[in-house]
Amino acid sequence: MNRPSPIALISLLMLYACTDNTISAPPPPPPSNVSVAYCAGLEPMWVAFQNGDGAWTRALPTTSNGNVVFQATIASTRGGIATVFQGGLGLTSLQVLFGAPEELESVGFTNPRFCSPAALKTLHGRVAGLDTNEFAIIRGGFEAEAIAHSATGGEFLLQVLPPGPQDIIATRVVRTNGIDSIPQMILRRGVDLPDGATLPVLDFSAPEAFAPAVANVSLSGIGVGGAAISTRLITSTFNSTFGVVTGQDIGTTRPYFAVPDARLLPGDLQVLFASGHGATPNSVRSAGRFFHAVQDYTLALGADVIPPTFNTIATLPTLRLRARFVNQTEYGLRTSVTFQEDSTRQVSVSMTQDYALQVGGVYDLVIPELTQVAGFQRGWALSQGSSLRWSAVRAGGTLDLGFDVVPFDGATQRAAFISDVLTP
Repeated sequence: MNRPSPIALISLLMLYACTDNTISAPPPPPPSNVSVAYCAGLEPMWVAFQNGDGAWTRALPTTSNGNVVFQATIASTRGGIATVFQGGLGLTSLQVLFGAPEELESVGFTNPRFCSPAALKTLHGRVAGLDTNEFAIIRGGFEAEAIAHSATGGEFLLQVLPPGPQDIIATRVVRTNGIDSIPQMILRRGVDLPDGATLPVLDFSAPEAFAPAVANVSLSGIGVGGAAISTRLITSTFNSTFGVVTGQDIGTTRPYFAVPDARLLPGDLQVLFASGHGATPNSVRSAGRFFHAVQDYTLALGADVIPPTFNTIATLPTLRLRARFVNQTEYGLRTSVTFQEDSTRQVSVSMTQDYALQVGGVYDLVIPELTQVAGFQRGWALSQGSSLRWSAVRAGGTLDLGFDVVPFDGATQRAAFISDVLTP
């Protein structure tokens, strides 16, 4: 066979270069306008964005519809946001998220569950119909909770209720051999009383009380220690656990308590939640399912977090670490690592699956260099020379992450946590 001459090869390559079949790089994505909103008074004290692999740039706050908003234009399919919050007792928290532009907005929160107004109120109340070995848990709004006992006349104070109509749930709890059950409950809709007012008596012997719906939950993936379960109700004015947490070691199939279908409004949801310790020390796994209709369900806890490998990227001007995680497909939403330095500072780095896929499918969580960004204080970062408590969280399921995410019937959540000590 005759081999083509070098000149023929060059001519052939030129011919291919001139045809219409050449493959060109895809055009860059259109710029994305990222807007991260917080309730006024709960916003971070410093925010910066990263466009692709570019430099970090500080964002200053604006006000929109009563919220504090930080904005940036991301002309890439991925980016980052860094925020600093001031906690109690002098603790600062630097939080970094790498994700697709639209995913960066998930760190904001304007949900009333987290943003209660300053004008909270307290209601007085009394529970009737309790035996001597029983107690009642009363919950309202998003945070209000009180316990009433027959020995004290069933009286209670329901505090930190937001203004306006609120749903209130009271559950009668019976404890037998360390296991709680709920024979009755009361659900009052749209209670709107002034601060300091007294609720009509919550009487479990009155027609207002009803028996909860009971179905079975089958647990898979639980370890030797078993798992605890609970139920949460979500309405337009209520979001709280009401089903008691049952014991961990009472089997893989057990009953759970829920609000009966006939007592629910069309937009109401309930959440069945299970959690248990993993086989790895200092580890916890959890799973949840959102539902409207009460029926038998299965909750599958995932595997323990595979601990990451750590490397020191730099020690000056601040300590910067890398945590490299292997891919665990059951946790396909977000991976996070947090470093705690004594009681003064905390640094967290998170990465979404979308971002990881764009960088070769590798979860390399690196603390970025931020000391050159306007307004950043070196004391918010880690320093060399001390041991750190680290923790990692991996999250999966069908419900997107974020404080303001809207749940839906059938949505699932799965997460795993691990913690240990590191000396860089």
